Amino acid sequence: MFISFRSVRLLAAPVSAALLLGTLLVLEQRSFDRNTALLLALVTAVAVAELLPAAGIGCVFIALLLQTFKVFPLVLLSGVLSYAAIPLVVFFATVGWRSRPRWIPPAAAVVFAGITTVNWFSDQTWISFVFGNQIYGRGTLRTAAYAFLIFGAFAALNLAGWAAGHAMNNASRSRKAQLAAEYRLREAATELVLEKERNRIARELHDVLAHSLTVVVAQADGIRFIHRTEPEAVEEASRIIADSARSALVETRRLIEGFATDLSHEPGQRAEDTTALAARLTSSGMTVEIDTSGSPWDMTPAQHLTIYRLAQESLTNAFKHGDRTKGVRLAFVWQSESVELRVRSSLRTGDAHQSKSGSLPLGRGLAGMKARAAAAGGWVETIDGEGTFEVLAFLPAAEKAEPRILDEQVSDGRPMEGVVG
Repeated sequence: MFISFRSVRLLAAPVSAALLLGTLLVLEQRSFDRNTALLLALVTAVAVAELLPAAGIGCVFIALLLQTFKVFPLVLLSGVLSYAAIPLVVFFATVGWRSRPRWIPPAAAVVFAGITTVNWFSDQTWISFVFGNQIYGRGTLRTAAYAFLIFGAFAALNLAGWAAGHAMNNASRSRKAQLAAEYRLREAATELVLEKERNRIARELHDVLAHSLTVVVAQADGIRFIHRTEPEAVEEASRIIADSARSALVETRRLIEGFATDLSHEPGQRAEDTTALAARLTSSGMTVEIDTSGSPWDMTPAQHLTIYRLAQESLTNAFKHGDRTKGVRLAFVWQSESVELRVRSSLRTGDAHQSKSGSLPLGRGLAGMKARAAAAGGWVETIDGEGTFEVLAFLPAAEKAEPRILDEQVSDGRPMEGVVG
């Protein structure tokens, strides 16, 4: 109802003035003559009160003063119902009042009540008719009591009009504030979606490029030393470089073009593709052993990609930071309602010493792995042992998976540490 009124606000005051004028002309059987001057002045004030609040209030003030000085007819001839327009003027003026000071409309309402009371008591015939007897000469106190009653009644009506207008303004401001808050909330939600998408793309690019470039660099460095003594191995190293680069280009293009944004379709990588990862790293100088226990169950495309990326990031970190000569053990532990991924590697002697002192550099890979696992309802932990480093990832079955809020703290309240890319 309020919204409908605001949508036709430019017509509300003039329409109300026209309806009031027509109603009073019919009820009091009036015609347009001198006795309707006060009524015409007051309904004119109603018509302009919202668009020109000061003009509406001034019009009422002047009309009442003209009646006080008997330029307009007194109450009996002007009609008591004409004063019904004054609360409407106060209401529309309050609604349309945009400037300061804000106290003018309520003050005007009280002033109007006072002038109206004076006008009533100026018309002896009318006031005697209202109270049923002659009140003049019956005592100042009694006359003052009657005057106070009339003043109180008109002040209450006028202030009721001001209160209604003030309440409407408050409702309007509250509605605007609500709409502004909803707009900011939508903007924040949009920014959050964009930020999540940027983080997802950054995480995917990190996983794709870190692994592929690590393999490419390792093979290229190897070619420098073996191209004379073992020329037959150069071809194999070149093939691995080409395959790694080609795979990275395909995955990057798929990501940029949006082909891999919908994980409800067949993923670009599956859990069993970790075999190719292991082979690539083994040919680059770090032996990767894969152990599988339990019976694999059908995974969703998102779970396939999650397992693949976790294994890829863990193996890449082991290749970059671990002791390649001791190899890496990659284990899948399948259970009826979950799968565990364990990647255990050996640290280099210097890194093992640094690990005990807590000075190993931390990259952004671990945070990305945690976020990826949490999105699939699982978790990732790292175990830094005596010269070893192990990544333990847990992923529930599809029907058990629920996205989890990522917790950056372990059970003892300290951040989990690890050597990540």
